[in-house]
Amino acid sequence: MNIKEVLDRSEEYLKKHDISTPRLDSEVLLADLLGMERIKLYVNYDYPLKSNELDEFRTRIKKRAERLPAAYITGKKEFMSLELMVNEGVLLPRPETENLVEEVIEFCETEELSAPHIVDVGTGSGAIMVSLGYYLKESRILGIDISRAAVQVARENIKKYELETRLKVIRGDLLNSLIKRGKANVDIVVSNPPYIRDSMMKKLPPEVKKEPRRALEGGDKGLDYYTRLIPQARKVLNRGGVLMLEIGSQQADDVGDMLAEWKKVEVIKDNRGQDRIIRARIED
Repeated sequence: MNIKEVLDRSEEYLKKHDISTPRLDSEVLLADLLGMERIKLYVNYDYPLKSNELDEFRTRIKKRAERLPAAYITGKKEFMSLELMVNEGVLLPRPETENLVEEVIEFCETEELSAPHIVDVGTGSGAIMVSLGYYLKESRILGIDISRAAVQVARENIKKYELETRLKVIRGDLLNSLIKRGKANVDIVVSNPPYIRDSMMKKLPPEVKKEPRRALEGGDKGLDYYTRLIPQARKVLNRGGVLMLEIGSQQADDVGDMLAEWKKVEVIKDNRGQDRIIRARIED
């Protein structure tokens, strides 16, 4: 079978299993398997797949039909134009979280923070911290995650982009480890915490249910992590320091109430016009 035949058959197979983007997913999985860009599939339609390539591709398509996200199958996910390693132990980076990274970068540029000390809480795959470290060339960043699997993935992504001298990730529960050490000298605390309400967990798409539950579930109102993290951030931030949080689209008021004692609280919308980021500052 050649590339065209394989793609046509896999597309039909995925359609029968209610996959919303059957052709795209087929192309992504095959291009990754063959080590070529997706566009190259079209100029190599007549390329005959070897038997071992066919066997591996069938395995991949079967996993996708079982609703395993394509990124878990390939082990890769693009974020902020960087290719990151992912596996089933970490939440897949979302496009809306790129807005959070962009806001941190813009803040550093506006405030002329050339070498900010940043802490990324719940770092997961390291998407936020690796992106910030890559684009903020003199930043020093600590990532914290309670998951051993996530810490390992984040370390691999740090190593991939040769950021080990400025970026470090540790296992911990929110900011507890920093608080115990005393003065932390942190300019920015950034986090994309779990914020899905318990009642919504059963309603998530099958693909999302394949992701780590602990990285999604935010308690009865989806606010459990904000309740803990916000007061902790006050203890580690320098005067004038900033807390930047990703939030659910309906959570701005509730999270804003938790920030009543902070200064310059601002809600920022994402590229789809939904509330997505809340930023607050410790007193100058």
